[in-house]
Amino acid sequence: MDEKKPLISIIVPVYNVEDYIEECLESLVKQTYKNLEIILIDDGSTDNSGEICDDYVLKDTRIKCFHQINQGVGAARNKGLEVAEGELIGFVDPDDYCDLEMFLEMYKSMKEDEADIVCCRWVTINRGLISGVSGYEFAEQKKILSNLDMAEFYVQSMDWPVWNKLLKKNVVKSIKFPEIRYNEDFFTVFQWLYNASKIVYINKPLYNYRILRKGSITENRDTVLMKNTLALEQLKLFEKKLVEINNCKLKSNFDIRYLRSLYDLRCNVENVEESEEKITLLNKIKLEIKNLDMYKNSLGRSKCLKLFLLDNFKCGYSLLVIWEKLFKNIEKKIRDKIKVK
Repeated sequence: MDEKKPLISIIVPVYNVEDYIEECLESLVKQTYKNLEIILIDDGSTDNSGEICDDYVLKDTRIKCFHQINQGVGAARNKGLEVAEGELIGFVDPDDYCDLEMFLEMYKSMKEDEADIVCCRWVTINRGLISGVSGYEFAEQKKILSNLDMAEFYVQSMDWPVWNKLLKKNVVKSIKFPEIRYNEDFFTVFQWLYNASKIVYINKPLYNYRILRKGSITENRDTVLMKNTLALEQLKLFEKKLVEINNCKLKSNFDIRYLRSLYDLRCNVENVEESEEKITLLNKIKLEIKNLDMYKNSLGRSKCLKLFLLDNFKCGYSLLVIWEKLFKNIEKKIRDKIKVK
């Protein structure tokens, strides 16, 4: 342990990732920055992920593992923040992996530039193949932004993930992730950036982000009603903050993502048993969607059709969902056959 450097707490939410978690953990335990606290939150995994995490706890004293019933990625990350002891905070998703220099390079930049948050670019991996480098693009080696630049940066960069950032703990403060299944990063990262006096962006990919895998982190439907009620309340509070900031570009950008999250909430709540609470929540969601009618085109035709069917012909919605699942299964089988050839 390097006592001269501050402790970095790296939070990893884990759910059914037995095929990926070892590569992720190896990239963390081999980091050139050694003073780490690696916090694994096993979110009710039903495969061998939890056991693999426990094995790594025995291998490396820097690793801690907490097991909980399945509550979703937002709740898992919130748990990690509750137990984190480090002065600095990082997030890694369990199906991704880091460049071995990632946290050392980000810490050096944070120290040199006296930044509150350091961001980096990332490599996107699609079905095992590198498909490109993503993140904020600019010509310089690094870019330094003040709080005043933040709103414009956030609109232009489309840099909303939590896993390409190193943050001072006082910037994170008591801000929690909304417990939703879509865009939970967007609503949280904005508030962190707004808390920061100085943000540094490194023009280098230090994180490897894997897309299109099976078994991503999901919510427990037994508690979906309570979670979605809470999520809607959090999103409304966040919208009020944006109104106070009075940035038109950022407001419209948020409204589009807010509408997409409302769509997701609307579909999730449909799976809950009928009750007065469900009806109340549905009415609130419908009202919010109606207020954002000008952005409906941003959802795309399929989602607009589903919203229409949910309100007017629920059997049609159910048939459409079944058809989409069937089509995806057929598409997957065709892809698998092509791979074999």
